[in-house]
Amino acid sequence: MPEISGEELEELRRLTLVEQSVIAGLREGGFSEKALEIFRYRRNFLLPDDPLKDIADVIGKFTGACGDHVDIYLKIDQDIIKDAKFLTDGCPGAVTSAAALTEMIKGESTTRASELKVRHVVGFLKEGAKGLPKNMHDCCGIAIGALRDAIAKYK
Repeated sequence: MPEISGEELEELRRLTLVEQSVIAGLREGGFSEKALEIFRYRRNFLLPDDPLKDIADVIGKFTGACGDHVDIYLKIDQDIIKDAKFLTDGCPGAVTSAAALTEMIKGESTTRASELKVRHVVGFLKEGAKGLPKNMHDCCGIAIGALRDAIAKYK
């Protein structure tokens, strides 16, 4: 294992503190612990140079009125979504919504996945009184728009 310099260690510590501050702000803003975990670990998030996006059967894209953009990458076999990944340049709400949606649709038929609505993603993220703050519900719509675009291209 390569040795970490003092400068590198300090940078990692600083980044960890920034991340903790962001997470604390999102928690105060109404994110549930489930939503925070999904945001923090960015499940199914692709990096721009990730080769997995090249093997997707179909890619859906959608840009919201706010300017946030989500791409959904689907691997489909006999109308069943086998894998789903996403890429976004959006806010924490867009990241969380797209990550949650990709978790929700794995193993589902394209028909069932295309029927998902904002309230389903919001419900998936809800724990007690918290979930995804109301001012970020439109982020779910962006992710769903990308999913519907992908499914329309597939069919």
